[in-house]
Amino acid sequence: MFLTTVNLAKAKSKAVLVQMVSAAGTGYFFNTKRNRLRDKLVLRKHDPFVNKHVLFFEKRKIRSI
Repeated sequence: MFLTTVNLAKAKSKAVLVQMVSAAGTGYFFNTKRNRLRDKLVLRKHDPFVNKHVLFFEKRKIRSI
């Protein structure tokens, strides 16, 4: 009776956590998740520092979910 270890490949997650940064240049950001296969996100949301709706661009990937 031999016990062997089998290394199985990890499945890739379907979503990634990304950081969205305000285009107004205030430094305000939030984290959101998006589909791994989708293009980079651009969203229009409220920036409390300028008290207006501005574009938010995806800055970097934080981690896989």
